[in-house]
Amino acid sequence: MNLQPVSGSEGQNVGQEEWRNSHIIRFSQIDGAGIVYYPRYFEMLADSFPAAFALQRPASLETSFLHPVRLGERLTLEAESGPALNELRVAGVSGGQTCFQLHKSDLVGLVSPAWQIHGDTFVRQAEIRDWMTASDGRMQIARCYELTAVLMEEWFSVALDCPFATLQSQDGALVPTVKLQTEVNELPSHGDVVQASLVVLTIGRSSLGLGMVVTRGKQLLLQTRQTIVFVEFRNDQLHSVPIPSHLLPTLQRHQVPAIG
Repeated sequence: MNLQPVSGSEGQNVGQEEWRNSHIIRFSQIDGAGIVYYPRYFEMLADSFPAAFALQRPASLETSFLHPVRLGERLTLEAESGPALNELRVAGVSGGQTCFQLHKSDLVGLVSPAWQIHGDTFVRQAEIRDWMTASDGRMQIARCYELTAVLMEEWFSVALDCPFATLQSQDGALVPTVKLQTEVNELPSHGDVVQASLVVLTIGRSSLGLGMVVTRGKQLLLQTRQTIVFVEFRNDQLHSVPIPSHLLPTLQRHQVPAIG
């Protein structure tokens, strides 16, 4: 895959570059509902902009998912970078509409999570293996999002007694991610044992705000705020629906106040 500069940008805008790259969505990139599984967007971004997404220093990533992208559709990444890739803005366009937006910027290192941890925090442990890492031995950012995605799916199945697979069907309800706000202190390395934890930050009519933290021992590696929305397919369109009432007591038990 060759990354192509936008015509007229290369060598003319000092300290700033604009880039465009296209991907055809493959079967391996979609979920059970037939839309792109959100960690796959970060694989495409890292493939297109490897230097920016190596995350050699602390970084903030803010991503909004606006419209689903389906199997066989063409997704064009349009990016604009600042000096030395310390800032990057990317839009993903398909069928003439913007489907997702990302803003990456430098970050002052984090000291502690932005929310409280308590006894009902859902926790899982994982060892970082070869297939999760890049050539430098550090975990790829897409694999970090896979780790938090699996954490969320297990939380649905175990804590909420609601298998996530039942919510990811073209014929029924869905729980897509619509926004991610992630701060990365450091990516874990091959052989590290990390702990991933999840709490509920906000409960809306149709949406949940989840907070997830990945640590190595007492060291905070990354934290992410993830907004998911309960929706259903009607006439081939997604429409928000209320959170099932039987889930609310458990959700409220897992909810914690944000610190900042």
